[in-house]
Amino acid sequence: MAFSSLRNSTTVQEFCIKKMLCCLIFMFVVLETVESLTPFDEGDKLTCYNYYPNGTSPEDIRCPKKCNCVFCKTETELYYSHNVYCESIEITSIPPQNTVPTDVEHYILSYNLISSLDNNSFQELTFLQTLNLISNNLKYNTIGIDAFRGLHNLRFLQMDKNSYLSKLLPWFDDLVSLEVLHIEHCGLTTIHPKVFNHCKKLIKIDLTRNTIENILSGTFQNLPDLKYLYLDNNRITSIPPQSFKDSSRLQRMSLDNNLLTTIEEDAGLQNLTQLQFLNVAYNKFSCDCNLVWFRKWIGTTNVTIKDINNRTNCSTSPHSKRYNKKILDFDPDKLHCSKFDKIVRFTIPSASVVLAITIGCVLLYRYRFHLRYWNQRRRLRKQYQRICNQGPPPINGEDIRYDVFVCYNSNDQQWVLKTLQPSLEVQRNFKLCVDYRDFIAGEAIATNIANAVKFSRKVLLVVSKHFAKSEWCNFELEMARMRMFDSHEDILVVVLIEKMSPKEMPILLHKILTTTTYIEWEEHPDRQALFWAKLETALLSPNCPKNRLLAGNP
Repeated sequence: MAFSSLRNSTTVQEFCIKKMLCCLIFMFVVLETVESLTPFDEGDKLTCYNYYPNGTSPEDIRCPKKCNCVFCKTETELYYSHNVYCESIEITSIPPQNTVPTDVEHYILSYNLISSLDNNSFQELTFLQTLNLISNNLKYNTIGIDAFRGLHNLRFLQMDKNSYLSKLLPWFDDLVSLEVLHIEHCGLTTIHPKVFNHCKKLIKIDLTRNTIENILSGTFQNLPDLKYLYLDNNRITSIPPQSFKDSSRLQRMSLDNNLLTTIEEDAGLQNLTQLQFLNVAYNKFSCDCNLVWFRKWIGTTNVTIKDINNRTNCSTSPHSKRYNKKILDFDPDKLHCSKFDKIVRFTIPSASVVLAITIGCVLLYRYRFHLRYWNQRRRLRKQYQRICNQGPPPINGEDIRYDVFVCYNSNDQQWVLKTLQPSLEVQRNFKLCVDYRDFIAGEAIATNIANAVKFSRKVLLVVSKHFAKSEWCNFELEMARMRMFDSHEDILVVVLIEKMSPKEMPILLHKILTTTTYIEWEEHPDRQALFWAKLETALLSPNCPKNRLLAGNP
C-alpha cells in the first residue's frame, strides 16, 4: 500500500513537470510569432516589420506588388533589410524600378514567367549585390545589350534554367564586381568571346548542361581571379590555343561529358600553375598522335584528374565509336609520333610529289610546242580521215576540179581579191577555189576544206602573220600535208606576203618553209613580173596534169 502511494506521488510530480515544460515552450513560440508579425522593440531603438503589401505596414515604405520585403525602424529613420523576394509569383516582367527600394542588395526573381529584360532594367539599383533570375523565359534576343547597366556592385548573378537563352552576348560590361556567374541548363550554343572582358573579378563561372560546341579564342582569357570553371555536359570539340592566358589562378576545371578528341599543348594547361582538379571523363578522345602531349602531361602533372582510371577512355580507330581503351593504357611511343617519323612519313612523300610535278611542268613547258604540234596533227588527221570516209571517193587521177585551192587568212582577203585572183584567173586562166565563192553554203567548214584539198591540183598558201596564228589555216595546211604523204604528190606552193621570224610561226609552218622553196611577194612594181612568173611556173609544175580538169565543174 505504501509502495502504491509512493508510485502515485511520483507520477503526479512527473505530470506536473511535463505540464510546466509544455507551457514554457508554448509561451516561447507565441513570443517568437509576435515578434515576427508585430513591432519589436529592443530598448526602444529598433522596430522591425515582416512587411507584405496587402497587410499592415508603414505607409511611406515601398515594395513591389506580391513581393516580400522586411523593414526596420529606429528612433530616427526607417529602413529595410536589403532583401526583396519576388519568387514564384508568376509575373511576366520585372517589377517597375520605382516600386523597389533603391538600396536593395538581394533581389530574388526566380521561378516566374519573365520573358524579357529591357535596357537599364536595374539602373537605379546601384547597391544590388545578388540577382537571381533562375527558371524564367528569357531569350537572347529579348535581353537588351544594356539590360544590366548600372550594376557596378553586383557580385552574384544566377540565370539558370532559362531553357531557350541560346546565346551569351556581351551584356555584362558594367558588372565590374561580378564574382559568381551561374548560367546552367539554358540551351547555350554560342558564347561571345568578349562577354567577360570587363568582369575582371570573376571567381566562378558555371556553364554546365548546355549545348556549347566551340570555345572561341579569348573567351576565358585575362580573368586574373578566376578559380572555378565548369563546362560539363556540353558539346565542346576542342580547346583553342592559349584559352586560359592570363587566367593563371584557375584551380578547378571540369570538361566532362563533351566531345573532346584531344587536348593539345598549345591549349596551355601546363601554364596553370595553381590548377588542382581537372575532370575530362566521358569525352571522345582518339588514341593517336594528337593525344601524345596530353597523355604525357597526365603522367607528369600533380593535378588531380577525376576518373582517369575508369571513365576517361579513348578510341584506337579514327572511325570507331567504341571508346573502350583506358587513356592510361595508351602508349604514345608505339605510334612513332616523333618529329623525325613525321618527316619520313609526310615530308618526304610530299617533297617527292612536288618534285615530280615540278619536273613534269618543266618538261611540258620545254616541249610545249612539240606537244601542241603532235596533238594538233593527231586531232586533225582523225578529223580529216573521218571527212574522207564520209565524203566523195579518193582522188584517182580523174576528179580534179580546180587548179589551185587558195589558203589565206581573212585579214589578207583584200590582197587575194584585188591582186592574186585577177592575175591568176583573168590574166593566166587558172581556175581557183576560194572560200567566199566556192565553199558550199550550209556545209561544215572542215568538210569544205577537205573537199577543196581533195579536188584541187595545187594548194597555194598565202602566208602572213595572221595566217600563222589562224587555227583554220593550220588545219588547211595539215590536210594538204597529209595529202602529200598519202598520195605522194607535190601539191604545196607557198607565197610569203609578209616577213616573219621563226618564233612567230607554228612548228609545222616553220618546217614547211625550211623544206619548201617559197615565193616572196614584191611590193616594187618592177619586181612583181618576176614574182608572177615564178608563181605561174610553180602552179604548172607536174602534179595532177591540167588536162584532167573536169570541164564544166564549178
